[in-house]
Amino acid sequence: MMPPCEMMAKTFLPAIRGLVAYELYSTGYSQLKIASILGLSQSAISQILSKPKDTYVKSLVDMGLSVDEITSLTKLITRDIPHDPVRATLTLYSFWLDSLSRGVFCNYHREMYPQLSTCEICLKKIELQDTERAQVLARLERAVKMIEEARYFVNVMPQVAVNIVESVKDAKTIEDIAGIPGRIVVLRDRPKAVSRPEFGGSRHLARVLLTVKKYSHNVNSVINLKFDEVVEEAVRSLGLRYSETEKNIIVGRDMEELVIESISEEFKKAGSLDVVFDRGGYGLEPNTYVFGEDSMKVVEKALKIAKRYIEIKSIRGSPTI
Repeated sequence: MMPPCEMMAKTFLPAIRGLVAYELYSTGYSQLKIASILGLSQSAISQILSKPKDTYVKSLVDMGLSVDEITSLTKLITRDIPHDPVRATLTLYSFWLDSLSRGVFCNYHREMYPQLSTCEICLKKIELQDTERAQVLARLERAVKMIEEARYFVNVMPQVAVNIVESVKDAKTIEDIAGIPGRIVVLRDRPKAVSRPEFGGSRHLARVLLTVKKYSHNVNSVINLKFDEVVEEAVRSLGLRYSETEKNIIVGRDMEELVIESISEEFKKAGSLDVVFDRGGYGLEPNTYVFGEDSMKVVEKALKIAKRYIEIKSIRGSPTI
C-alpha cells in the first residue's frame, strides 16, 4: 500500500518543521523554546538547524510547491504556533489536503511509486448530501475568487491575514459555519486563499458570527479587514451602518472572548449593522468586521471599502499597493 500520507510523514512535515524552526530561531526563540513549541527534543532542533535552510525549501519545491506557497505557509504557521497550536495545525493540514485535491503532489507521488501512474484518488471530490451546505461552500468559493481577482484588496488586509465565513441559516456550532482554514494572505502583492472553504474552517470569525446571529438572524457572513482611520473614513463615506466596540478591559480576561462579546453587544443595541470597528487590545490586532446576508454580499461591501480606501489615500497623496 502506498498512501499519500507517507509523503507527509517522510518529506512534507519534516521540511515544514525545519522552516518553522528557522523562522522562530531568527526571531529570537531559543532552541529549548522551539523544541517545546514543536514537540521535539532540543537535540532534534539542533540537528534541524545544522542543515541549510534551502535544504527544506528544495524538498518542498521537489514535491511540487512554489517558493511563494512555501513562504506563505511557513509565515502563517510561525505566527500562530507559539500562541495557538490548534490553529497552526488546522492551517497546516488544510493546506496539505487542498494541495492533494489540486494534484500538486501527484507527480512526486508517481515518481515514488510508478505503479500509481493512473491514480486520481486525491482529485475526486466527495459529493455533499446537504444542499444548503453545498450552496454555502459554492458562494464562498465565488466570494474568495472575487477577492483574489481584486489586487487592490491587499490595501485593507490586516497583519493577521483575512478570513471570511458563511453559516447555514440555523447555525448552532462552529461546524455549521464554513471558512478558509489557512486564511487569505498576501502572495506576490495579491490576495490569495491558502486553501478551499470548508465547514469548521475558522474559529474566531465563526464564534463572532454565532454570537451576532443571536441578535440579527439575517446575518450569515462576516469578513475581517484591517482597522485604521482611512478604513473608518471609507466606511462612513459609503453610508454603511457602523458601530465601534466598547470594551471594559479586565485583568486576566481573555481578550478574544472580550472582543466577541463586545461585537455582539453592538448588534444587541443596534439590531442591524454592516460594519463593526474593534481597536483590538493586548495580543489582538485592531480589525474591521464587515457583516452581511451571505459571503457574496459581504465581499461586495469589502471591495467597495477597499476601492474607497484607495481613493482617500490618493487624495491625501499617500501610497497604496
